[in-house]
Amino acid sequence: MGRLEQRPLAELVHGELLAEVMNGSCAAGSKLSEEGICRKFGVSRTPAREALMMLCRDGIVDRIPRRGCFVKAFDPEELAELFECRRLVECLALDLGFDQIPKPAVAALEKRLAGKAGGDRKKSLEVDDELHALIVKSCPNRCLREIAGQLLRRTFPYRLWRTNETRSVSGISEERRRILSAIRRADKAAALRLLGEHIEQGRRMVEKLGR
Repeated sequence: MGRLEQRPLAELVHGELLAEVMNGSCAAGSKLSEEGICRKFGVSRTPAREALMMLCRDGIVDRIPRRGCFVKAFDPEELAELFECRRLVECLALDLGFDQIPKPAVAALEKRLAGKAGGDRKKSLEVDDELHALIVKSCPNRCLREIAGQLLRRTFPYRLWRTNETRSVSGISEERRRILSAIRRADKAAALRLLGEHIEQGRRMVEKLGR
């Protein structure tokens, strides 16, 4: 891994550490410390501390009192089940709130993906975040909104990892663009199918890590 002296942002350190956990180079049970992260990436304590806090929030790292932070055991089967739950819940949220999704906002996101954002990993993920947030926010069932939001937060680190690890970001951007296009065209059946396939692709990529 290269040093991040020119990019000392906590989210970048978080992304590097997440990739190491997902690809196995940072094994389950490994201890992560602020000092070690500082040395490894050449950053100050503040982004190192914030990156650790993000990993704890993501459920990737456990903070044990008086002992420190340790990488949790990676369970591909459990993560596959998490993605399956998200697919079922978010597709239901889209089904119930489809007519409430603001089409101008959808068209604006679609336009962004058709431009430079489609080839930029960070910007493509930002559009993805906004797309899923629109779907959840438009759902009329408050309980379902809460559950869908929780599942989105729990799967975020793996969505980030998939976006970063995909060889060409244009492919995953196209998945997102097609969902947006179907919503804008009021093609509910296509939108539901494409959303389900999009989430399923994430599940399949995570599953491969356990093989």
